[in-house]
Amino acid sequence: MTWWRSGSRKAKKRQEEKPGKKKKLRFGRSLMSRYMFLILAAVLFVPVVLPITSIIYVVVVSNGYNNDAPYGDVNHISNLWSKEAMKLGDASSTEIDQRIKQLHNKYPKSSMYRVDERGDTSFMLVGEGVTLSEVSSGDTTMKTLRWTMDDEKTIVTQVPTVWDAASTLQFMKEATYRDPLTVVSFIEGGDQDKGKGFMVIEVPRYLMQKQQNNWPMELLYLGLFMGIIFLFFILMSILFFARIRKRLVRLQTAMMAPGKEGIPLPVDIRREDEIGHLEESFNDMVRQLTDSRQREREEEQLRKRLIAGLSHDLRTPLTVIRGHMHALHKEELSHTGNSSLLRMEAKMEDLGGLIDNMLSYNLLTSGKYTLKLAEKDMLRIVREAAAAWYPVWEKEQFDIDIDLPDEPLLWQVDEQGVRRILDNLFQNIIRYAATGKYIGISTEQIQGQTALLIQDHGPGMLEDTGTKGTGLGLSIVDLLVREMGLRKKVDSSAQGVRIYLYSGTGVKGDKTHF
Repeated sequence: MTWWRSGSRKAKKRQEEKPGKKKKLRFGRSLMSRYMFLILAAVLFVPVVLPITSIIYVVVVSNGYNNDAPYGDVNHISNLWSKEAMKLGDASSTEIDQRIKQLHNKYPKSSMYRVDERGDTSFMLVGEGVTLSEVSSGDTTMKTLRWTMDDEKTIVTQVPTVWDAASTLQFMKEATYRDPLTVVSFIEGGDQDKGKGFMVIEVPRYLMQKQQNNWPMELLYLGLFMGIIFLFFILMSILFFARIRKRLVRLQTAMMAPGKEGIPLPVDIRREDEIGHLEESFNDMVRQLTDSRQREREEEQLRKRLIAGLSHDLRTPLTVIRGHMHALHKEELSHTGNSSLLRMEAKMEDLGGLIDNMLSYNLLTSGKYTLKLAEKDMLRIVREAAAAWYPVWEKEQFDIDIDLPDEPLLWQVDEQGVRRILDNLFQNIIRYAATGKYIGISTEQIQGQTALLIQDHGPGMLEDTGTKGTGLGLSIVDLLVREMGLRKKVDSSAQGVRIYLYSGTGVKGDKTHF
């Protein structure tokens, strides 16, 4: 077949292989290996992936922040200020003030001032965002520095205009713990007073403290990162099972959508895994069904030719035998001879009917029996057929009950086909229901239709009458009824058989017809 020959090379190769010979499935290509990989990834996710991602986050992300304090730490400022004071031992007041300006340019948010050897605050530079004001209290004048910290907190530093021992001691004591950080260095002496005065630097402590990371945001970023990994794993799982489902649905669709001959079409095998082997088995099944259908078709053709040839070959000797039997009727025979001759003629008639049935069945099944459908009066045809069978029924001593209405019953039928149906039904009653000695022909309403009813008082179809037959008569009846669009309903019981024939036009939902 063309659709089978148009498959891929792999499909052709599989078809050439012997039935039942399957390729060994490689574990690396199986669904099991891919599913185990997903399970292994899920199992290792928490104990392995989570610590690794945390380390990566700490090393890469956390170190990406600039954690260096803008002004260094406390030791850096203290050592810097002490070294600068030592260097300025031989410098003039102007040079000292100039150097303080340079340092202030480097640390603009700090405040710097110098106290000379007489104890006067001779030079002062305030930091950015610091306001300077003077407050007098009696004979004492204080310079006030107001600091605004990063937390919007305001801190005040009191700097005397003229320093004495008491104010200097108080200032030194407060400088050790307050914010801003206050570092005092004696000029030329550092920690020792050389009589050249001292200089002071004040730096807000937040500029020297290491910036604390925003742990809620870091936790959020880490959670988002882990969530992305989880979603990636879930997406891979969904895609894995979605692909399996897609392939199974494709195979199911191929099973549910048969080809022209009622056999499903083969499917393309895209992967060498468990489903691929299932698809391969499905294709083998399709191939076997195709071969079986081809063999069945060939056997059917052979059977039809055999029946046609056998029927034709039997007619010739049957005609010769009938001729000799007709000649015997002219001879003087004994009573026993005449009885035997009559029996032989009856069997010859049965054999002729069997041959006719064989030919009719062969023509019907091969589609060569031509039906000429036309509107006919069924009751007229039934009356004529019953009249032809009347002598036979009388000979068999049947009780004949014919009750047909006068109004015509018009159906679209083939008249010869209807006569063949009636002949076969009447013949069946004679052959299989002779013990009941009854035949009834009438009409009855069934599902809004006027049905022809033929009944007998025989043992019913389920009883063994001891009379063997081929069943061709009823098979021909069923074929003719179907071809003419009629319906047949059979009710069989121990009281006899009732056969209904009615038109199929407008009949819906009838599950009892044949």
